[in-house]
Parts: sequence; C-alpha cells; structure tokens
Amino acid sequence: MQQFNIYFDIETIPTQSEHLKNHVQTNLTPPANYKKQESIDLWIKENKDLAYRKTALNGGFGQIVCIGYAINDDPVKTIYFDDWATSEVKILKEFFNDLIELYKPNRDIPPRFIGHNIENFDLRFIYQRAIVLGVNPPSILPLNSKSFNDMHIFDTMTEWAGKRNYVSLNEVCLSLNIPPKDNEIDGSMVWDFVQAGNLKRVADYCGDDVEKVRAIHKRLTFQDTK
Repeated sequence: MQQFNIYFDIETIPTQSEHLKNHVQTNLTPPANYKKQESIDLWIKENKDLAYRKTALNGGFGQIVCIGYAINDDPVKTIYFDDWATSEVKILKEFFNDLIELYKPNRDIPPRFIGHNIENFDLRFIYQRAIVLGVNPPSILPLNSKSFNDMHIFDTMTEWAGKRNYVSLNEVCLSLNIPPKDNEIDGSMVWDFVQAGNLKRVADYCGDDVEKVRAIHKRLTFQDTK
C-alpha cells in the first residue's frame, strides 16, 4: 500500500508570558541538603535563568517557534515568522491547514507521522499548545495517547533504542554513517539564536533535522541500505 509519510520536527522557546516566567522563578526549590539561607539564596539566583529556559520543554508554558515538515520525498518546508513572539497561532494554523490540504483521505492512504522522540515530546507539545491557544488540529494528527492506537507513528528514537530508552538524533546519525548534525547549534541554543535575531538559522536547523529523520527512517525500514 502506498504510504503518506509526514516527517516533521519542532523548535521551541521558553514562555513569553511574564506571569508564567515569574511563577517558575519564584517557586524554585533548592536541594534538601541546602540548609543555610545564604546558600539557598545563592542557589536560587544561579538557577533562575535555567528554570526559565527549561519552560521551552514544557508544552503548557513554552512556545513553538518553528515547525519543519516534508511529505514523502518532497522538499522540506519550514514554518516560522519574523514576529516570533506572537506568531505561534499562525504557525500551528499553517501547519494544520497544510496537512488538511495535502492529505486526501479518499485515496485510502494511511498517514504516518515520523520524527525523533515525537511520542514523548513533539506530538505532546503540539497537542498542549493547540489546547492552550484554542487552535483545532486536523483529525489525522495523533495528538493524545488514545489516538496513538489508531494512528500510524514511527518514532526513530523508539525504533532504534527501544521503548523508554533515549538516544540522540546525532548518535543515530553517527551509527548509520549519516552526516551528523551541525555542532554550532542544538536545541539548547535555539532561544539564544532567536533572541539574537537569527531565526532563519533556527529554521534551517529544524529543516535539517527533518532531512536527517527522513534518512534515518529509510535506513531503519531498509529502503536505503547503501
């Protein structure tokens, strides 16, 4: 049966809500072995920024700044806008509308969503942001645990490392002799690049990850064994 493969990746940044930022930074709890107030105050001071940056991993607080995707062997498309601080709704709507326009259910071709760590991160993050922002997703997008039973998901991390095990995309690339990721940027640096006005670099990084996921998927499914 012909397949409708959707390779995708997202890039996220910390919350842009001052209320949520303040909540995270004022509710820090130091390790139990910190007893002196001076040490506690110092620990909180040193960890405030880290706690804020970690909201980029929380779909309830963080924000999507770019989505990259490709259908089958088509070119990669990256969705992002220069007004990144207020563009998340536009990003989600364009991604969702593209999926609706490109997928033709009357062809009886099952959609398969393919990415690295998409079960635990990307799909969950999109699901949470869609709820928070009130953006209705298309029915073909598997956005919660119940829909995973009826939708086709191929998580390259799970397929390579096994359930509940972690392996980086770069490590899989190195194992399969696929050119590794650019070492000048990684997920932890996305917020720095965005703040520096280099969102295009983030989008290129996102698009490159989609290409790598596609190459890995072909190797894992023995489509490309050269």
